[in-house]
Amino acid sequence: MAKSVKSIKAATTKQIKKAYPNFNNMKKDEKKDILEKTWEDLKNCNFEISDLPLTEEDTLGIFNIPDNIININRMGTLISEFRDKHYYLNSKIDDIKDPELKDLEQLIDWNLINYLLADEKYTPGRRKIFPFQFFKAELLKQLKYAEIAYRKYDPREINNPERKENRAFLGLKDGQKITHDQLSKFRGSIEYARLINILVYFIVLFLEHKDLGENSLHAVDSTELPVKVNPFPLFKTTFGGEKVRFFSDIDADLGTRRNKRDKSKFIIGYRMHTLTVIDPKTQEAYPLISVLAAANHHDSNFLKVVLKLSRAIGLNVTVVVADQAYGSEQEYEDFYEAYGVTLLNAPKETVIIPAHVEKKNGEVLKDSQCTFPMEYVGKDEQNGHEFHCNAPESLCPLQNCCTQVRFIPVDSGQFGLLPLYHLSDAKKALDMRKVAERPFNLIKHRDGLEPLRTRGLVNSTFVALSSNITTLLIEIAGFRKKNTKTTENRYSKPA
Repeated sequence: MAKSVKSIKAATTKQIKKAYPNFNNMKKDEKKDILEKTWEDLKNCNFEISDLPLTEEDTLGIFNIPDNIININRMGTLISEFRDKHYYLNSKIDDIKDPELKDLEQLIDWNLINYLLADEKYTPGRRKIFPFQFFKAELLKQLKYAEIAYRKYDPREINNPERKENRAFLGLKDGQKITHDQLSKFRGSIEYARLINILVYFIVLFLEHKDLGENSLHAVDSTELPVKVNPFPLFKTTFGGEKVRFFSDIDADLGTRRNKRDKSKFIIGYRMHTLTVIDPKTQEAYPLISVLAAANHHDSNFLKVVLKLSRAIGLNVTVVVADQAYGSEQEYEDFYEAYGVTLLNAPKETVIIPAHVEKKNGEVLKDSQCTFPMEYVGKDEQNGHEFHCNAPESLCPLQNCCTQVRFIPVDSGQFGLLPLYHLSDAKKALDMRKVAERPFNLIKHRDGLEPLRTRGLVNSTFVALSSNITTLLIEIAGFRKKNTKTTENRYSKPA
């Protein structure tokens, strides 16, 4: 088996992170030498792909899904326990005049947040600033100062004595400061499992406050997140006819995006693959979980990862709508068997339409002599979609010599697990796929993720998931909804 470029690159990145934990702080020439040496050592080793100690997640450059995730049911129990036994009181809450911040200050159980963030070495008696305060600082930046660089954010909005409201929200005493270096170390020190547990807490809060109803459905989509790095690679080579590039952010890579009038087709950075929940009543989508990966990987690799993570969290996902990049005939069946999920996406143009099927409306005829469209009756596990004769009695001249039944195998065209033209609910669900793209505009522009102001998979994943949390909190608080009758106060909370 030939060596895979992506596998060797993934092994190179993994080896560098393990051997040089301070790689990002090294000088440019030192990074180049390390990259070149590690790449050559791995490339010249006498091994097969199967010999590489890489999981599927390692090859994709993402985190392995942790075993110690607190699922939604367990998190609900924790919330009840902390609500009964612990109470966090901010003595400076009266200094918080912003109604949104004040509402969130009272809504969120900061003792539980502190518990979820703290590791085994946590010693509260020796700390002047607690983990939940650093998390608050990150949350405040996402909520109000997303456009400001981190180096300006700390001195201007946190450590400035005149920003009494911000300091009151963070619970900082007079003279206490949170530096850029401290925030950076905090983001980089949070284990992925703890970060997911924090996300689960806010998902539970959202589901408690938002009545989505029984007809809610989920969608998966992705968007590119460029990073601010030197576009010239630190190390570049070719292997097996393919170009290999390592940039100053070794977790990022060169990818493509759809053509845009004012932007390059190529980006250096990541793609964020997000599972959203759609409320059919309001046709609004809310991001729940996201997976960040280098931009050079195709979207189709990540649906399984997202579904696996959603199951670990305990989300009830039954129908997922997605674009054409996701799913094949075999994957439809695999996802349904493994996760109980029905994938619904737009028909792929490359799929050949079965004989005697109308392309525009999906009408199915038995054969070339049939003139009456058949009726869809359901899906047979062995033979695929089952259609029965729908001709009025005595009007079909072939009635006595026709089986009056036709089976069409499941494909990635018109006849997925839910045939679009034969189930009205499936067509309505697919029509709402575009709704799932709306949160990305907020994530990029309101939450300041385009471009990313962080480097490395750890820091960038923290910011991406914090953006999901911010979106959920803004929806819970409800102060930013447009009031069609008056625009006097943008913080007027709907009744």
